[in-house]
Amino acid sequence: MNKKKMEKVIETIIGSETVIEGKITLPTSLRVDGKILGEIECSGDVYIGQNAYVEPSIKAKNIVIAGEVKGDIETSEKIQIEAKGKLTGTATSRGIIIEDGGIFNGNSVIVDSDEKGTNKKKTEKIVANS
Repeated sequence: MNKKKMEKVIETIIGSETVIEGKITLPTSLRVDGKILGEIECSGDVYIGQNAYVEPSIKAKNIVIAGEVKGDIETSEKIQIEAKGKLTGTATSRGIIIEDGGIFNGNSVIVDSDEKGTNKKKTEKIVANS
């Protein structure tokens, strides 16, 4: 998941001075640089900028966290916590990447698809300060 590649397809941006309360549903990718107090349901990727804050939940294809997220996040692919990113809550995905300096406090559920198309879950409690 290349950040530069992802930025080219982002169609919706929540600006740094913006505060949104409520549910956001969109079929494309999203970049958040402001504050969202509500649910995000996105068919594409979600990028949480360095000064952004989101709670209580995000559902997306991929999620990249450079800011702060509190709550439950779920992806159909991967979660990436960048060097200054912070996640506190539950993460459900097919994989999680925590860069050096990134923080994840909570539980993770790694979903692995087998040959028959059913999902297997592996749950871990993680407190990580890279």
